[in-house]
Amino acid sequence: MEKAELIRALQRDGTALATAADQHLTRSVASCPGWTMSDLVWHTTRVHNAIVQIIRDGVQGFDKLVPVKRADDDELIKTYSAGLQDLINVATQADPTAMIWSWTGPVVSTWAVRRMAQETAVHAWDAVNATGTSTTIEAALASDGIDEFLSNFLPRGREGVPAVGGSVHIHCTDIAGEWTITQPDARTFVVTREHAKGTCAIRGAASDVLLALWRRLPLSQVEIIGDAGVAQRFIEHTAL
Repeated sequence: MEKAELIRALQRDGTALATAADQHLTRSVASCPGWTMSDLVWHTTRVHNAIVQIIRDGVQGFDKLVPVKRADDDELIKTYSAGLQDLINVATQADPTAMIWSWTGPVVSTWAVRRMAQETAVHAWDAVNATGTSTTIEAALASDGIDEFLSNFLPRGREGVPAVGGSVHIHCTDIAGEWTITQPDARTFVVTREHAKGTCAIRGAASDVLLALWRRLPLSQVEIIGDAGVAQRFIEHTAL
């Protein structure tokens, strides 16, 4: 997705998060076990602030961030909304070719804009879902989110989980998006954007597939073809 599209998504989903959370800050968030809505909003506020510091101030690592004090609940939505607007302003003004720090190594600033659009979309889903309302992530953004997940999070494996043990094909059924993931060795994944037969296939609407990757939805919400054990181990692999 283009930078302007990502910023529009960030504005839309960031606002949806605030709207859902307002007046519900003590409610539990089922998709984030142990968190209340207040915890979810504060987490997203801190993440937005971290990216502002990384883009605008050139901060070179999470340990170099200037800490921010948690806002009281009666000021939390206001603080979050101000931080969201600050992030949007910084993202809009950022030179798309400027290099910044990331946990994956040096990247262009648009990497962080994409990361924030995707982070915010998933947390907006968390917030809306916590109010008991059914919602989805916009299809084009969700397809881009699958690609972003496979690029940035798939390599971050959890300790102690079994090997995936096969190849995986991911196929969006409502919008363009296909990926094939192979594992030539225990530490390496190879992702290609192509249609190919895997040991298993994970098929569904882009939003459902993305939310399954983020372990927000069970695999029963998407179609699994082939070895269901490989699909389950693939989902369980990533350290989120």
